[in-house]
Amino acid sequence: MSDNSDIDVDIISLRVSDTRKSRRSKYGLRSTRRTSTYSDIDSQETVSDTLELTKETRKLRKKKVLTSDDEDIKAKPSRRKTVAEEKVKIESPPPTIEAAEVSEVFEREFSDDTDDIDTDDLLDEVDQLQPIKNTFSSRSRKNTKSKGKGRVTPAVPVKTSNKPPDYDPAIVQELNKKYPDSYWTFHADSGYNMIDRINVDNPLEPLSFNISDQGAITGMTLSPDGTLLATFSNIGSIKIWDIQDDFRCIRKIRDTAETQIDEFYCGKFVSDGLLVTGGKLKDRYRWSAEDGDSHILPCPIKIFQLDDCKRVAKLEGHSEEILCIKALTFKGQNYYISTSQDGYIIKWHMADDWITLLDSSPMIDGATCMAFTISFVPNTGNKYFIAACDEHLRLYDFENAILMQTFEDMYSSYCDCGKFVQWIDQGQLTQNGPAAITQEEMDEIMEDIDIDIDVVQVEEADEKELADPDVNYAWFISRGSEMCDVSEGVSSKPNTCTLHKLIYPTEKGGKFTLEMVKKYSHESYHANSWLVKITSNGRYILAPTIYGQIFVFNMLSGQVTSIIKEHEDLEVRDVIFHPYMPLIFSSGDDGYVKVYTYK
Repeated sequence: MSDNSDIDVDIISLRVSDTRKSRRSKYGLRSTRRTSTYSDIDSQETVSDTLELTKETRKLRKKKVLTSDDEDIKAKPSRRKTVAEEKVKIESPPPTIEAAEVSEVFEREFSDDTDDIDTDDLLDEVDQLQPIKNTFSSRSRKNTKSKGKGRVTPAVPVKTSNKPPDYDPAIVQELNKKYPDSYWTFHADSGYNMIDRINVDNPLEPLSFNISDQGAITGMTLSPDGTLLATFSNIGSIKIWDIQDDFRCIRKIRDTAETQIDEFYCGKFVSDGLLVTGGKLKDRYRWSAEDGDSHILPCPIKIFQLDDCKRVAKLEGHSEEILCIKALTFKGQNYYISTSQDGYIIKWHMADDWITLLDSSPMIDGATCMAFTISFVPNTGNKYFIAACDEHLRLYDFENAILMQTFEDMYSSYCDCGKFVQWIDQGQLTQNGPAAITQEEMDEIMEDIDIDIDVVQVEEADEKELADPDVNYAWFISRGSEMCDVSEGVSSKPNTCTLHKLIYPTEKGGKFTLEMVKKYSHESYHANSWLVKITSNGRYILAPTIYGQIFVFNMLSGQVTSIIKEHEDLEVRDVIFHPYMPLIFSSGDDGYVKVYTYK
């Protein structure tokens, strides 16, 4: 397990039995390092059998589940629309002459017989109409408790100093002791049934489950106990899938109180049966010629109750789409943190119920245009985090909501994903390459390298001395996009994923150092797309492409040990290792989630 971006920060609270049964695959394992396949889970004891399921999981399993995608949760007559109908659905205002004229224009605009109608002419007709009465007035931005709509809470700015405080190793050490993080509970060598090796001797195969939506699935997240999978779609749909019940869809969530067009990109399970989400909100009645899409509106964070799928709160502060959101605790207090294409990173201080906003503040940097993902620096008590912003990586002080340092020009276009990982094979790396290792270890590495594909380009940090291993440090992986100067989606500069080493200051007032350790690339690895995530189990990096592939890079050797292709020739947006089952999930613009396990 790399960090809390794949599972929530309180995963360590799971109670795992000290005694575990050794299991072998019923398909016949060829590697003694692999202990099970997904098929074994039905008949044998799993980690989840020894866990205390979270309250939301127990509640959801007691509730009525969906038997098909067409069944409504409350068994009322279906009101589902087709994708086209959902995108252009117009909610009629109270009957007035002006509104009727507007409705007539829009009905003609979105009818099937519009091939010979110019859109600009239609918009001109609307502009010439008399102003309609104020029947579309937006909901109040003040706190409300009206039934069904949830609270609407605007961001409350908090005063912060513009000068970042000095880094103090003594304070950070004290925070780490008092509030230890749970980053390294799950990884390839942690003793659980997480996917370990991926190569010709340990191939993966897809499982035949239908996990899908009617539009692109831009993001996924696992519940803290690892039994539920949430998928987020750009058609305003969220679905909850029960992993232990053959991935049955047990909840479908839409914001029924929303009058505009919703798109969901990301989210996290929160305690007490909540799901916090972010994405994009578009104006149902205005078109943006610049974007080639409906006009974007201020984009709120939405919090849903899983029991009844109702929105219970809305946090307002971002002006454009929300690209990443996390839930965390700092010094015993609850927080959300979100990033957005508007360039702001906002921390939201929440009450004990994770619904009531106490205050909020944006990170002060004065420079960022787009903020993508964030990952908290290990062993700092969640005081510091690194954000992928524009083409850079930026280090922030979470407590004081301020930029500390910028590591510039990671990629020529933008850097849209970065996360801390527990690199398992770091001990085999020296300044000049892999260290002396045993024959058994060499055989395992050669298993990865022995694959019939082109040679991989690996750039080593040969001119930079690697840091003293006794110095506090953490491993960090990133990916990004290059300028497409050849053709659409293709750059003359190869796409890469990068392994960095973040070295912590040893003295008060010192600076962090970010060293480039290794770059991973291949001539067929094309990933020049927006909002694509990578992940790692500590031994491999999984890197999606714009052509429906997932490249598997061995972090030590730099070799591509597998290329997974199960999606259509469209972007794969997200990929996740399951923390204790031999499963990998990927989602993409084809509207499907693919699940992989060992053959």
